[in-house]
Amino acid sequence: MTMENLEIENEIEETDYSISTLKYRKKLIRKLSVVFICLALIALTRLSDKYFPFDVVMASPIFLVMLIFVIIFSLGNIIYLWKTKDRIDELIISNTHKKILNVFDLISVIPMFVAIISISNAFFISPATVVGASMEPNYYEGQDVLMWHMTSNYERFDVIVLRTDSDEYFIKRLIGLPGETVVISNNEITINGVIIEQEFLEDEFGSMLINTYCPNDPTESCQFDVPINSYFVLGDNREHSLDSRSNMLGFVDEERVYGTVVLKFNNFLRNNQD
Repeated sequence: MTMENLEIENEIEETDYSISTLKYRKKLIRKLSVVFICLALIALTRLSDKYFPFDVVMASPIFLVMLIFVIIFSLGNIIYLWKTKDRIDELIISNTHKKILNVFDLISVIPMFVAIISISNAFFISPATVVGASMEPNYYEGQDVLMWHMTSNYERFDVIVLRTDSDEYFIKRLIGLPGETVVISNNEITINGVIIEQEFLEDEFGSMLINTYCPNDPTESCQFDVPINSYFVLGDNREHSLDSRSNMLGFVDEERVYGTVVLKFNNFLRNNQD
């Protein structure tokens, strides 16, 4: 091969950007596939709307706007890839593909993050915020909690999140199990004739911090026969709690229990905003 032919071949190789463009296109197509798979998973979580009120990501206008932007950007790129499929050997097309890929590397994280949070919220664990003082001194208003809802075997003293008939969500402590008889008398709780210990209401010296009385008269005794598939719940702040002692809440059907609280924490981001 002559020197002249080598120069011509090198020039052709330098001006043909098909290889680099095809590399960028393949990466873009993979990114687009991941984005639309994540969007499909997010949509599937909406089919089961039981835990939708606890999906803090989808409830955020900021994340919704970002998701809409990602969708529009992705659709625009599909159109662009289709329109430039016959111009992959051009430098400007190769450079544009590279720039788009760089942007996609950044924004594709958004639907992946939302999908992970939404799937976790729909099937495994959900965040919630304590409202009111009914669970003091163990849970205070404004504290955040995580509730695990991959269980149906609730135990005595579990702290649970439940839904009321008026579609409100309460955090309470499970006291009486299905079929048990709960008696409140003289600031004591008896389950099937046995007085239960409530260490979570004691101070460091073992004295009770909270008094437990019947709803109408503190001097009376009251009995509650828990139905099958239902629970008797109380707030830890017994004197300031709407719970199973009141007909306004009553016994809690198992289907209205949303999960067990497994962690409490302070949301420093919200607290700093306050």
